[in-house]
Amino acid sequence: MNKTATLVPMIAGFMLMAASASQAQTAAPQSETGAYVSLAVGGQPQKRSFGSSGSFSSFNETGRYEVIQNVGAGVMFDIGGGYKFAKHLAAGLSVWSTRSKSAAAAAASIPDPLFFGRFTTVTPNAVNELKQSTLGVNVFVTYTTPVADRFDLAVSLGPSLIKTKLDVAGATVTPNSQNIALTTDSQSKTTAKAGNFSLDFTYRLTPMYSAGVFARYAGGELDLPAVRKLKVGTAQAGGLIRYRF
Repeated sequence: MNKTATLVPMIAGFMLMAASASQAQTAAPQSETGAYVSLAVGGQPQKRSFGSSGSFSSFNETGRYEVIQNVGAGVMFDIGGGYKFAKHLAAGLSVWSTRSKSAAAAAASIPDPLFFGRFTTVTPNAVNELKQSTLGVNVFVTYTTPVADRFDLAVSLGPSLIKTKLDVAGATVTPNSQNIALTTDSQSKTTAKAGNFSLDFTYRLTPMYSAGVFARYAGGELDLPAVRKLKVGTAQAGGLIRYRF
């Protein structure tokens, strides 16, 4: 018999045996309890706008100014872990951070130096390099259930603690002039209360490793010296990898 004709069935048989062994190992049932760690990368797509206004005295009249600031979408990183203490239930903690850029523009209605009751609208150059950084800690309880072969759906919720540092834009008008300039002040504060709710959909690559996607709300509200009721955090989404010990 031709050697090639003999080797081909043997190689095919070995490949089928190896594939069967690998599939059996991959599909092995995962432990119902134990610790895990996870790493997630994603984004915070929602944008925000807020503003401030004020008045000033110039040329013996009162003028007004207004500042509008836009905070853009951000990039998010998250690392966490927990312990699965029952078949479907786990408790854990994660630490996440987001960074985004912000831009501000202003306009002022400035009294005329010669004519009473006449105002000139002045707009300074916009500022585009403002930054916002947010650090959050989520504590949560998770319910996990399989929805298909090696696919799991997890629902988590719990309280959060969120600290935000934001470059806040303001405006100054030089007295008795028609000059207005944008100013920036870095302000930070931690939320008094916040919460998180998330869904993740993962595929068990092996009994220890899973990969998937998540969608989460983690947000709250705080008062900065220049911005009241500033919403921080919000909807987040991305991909994750989970390792079970």
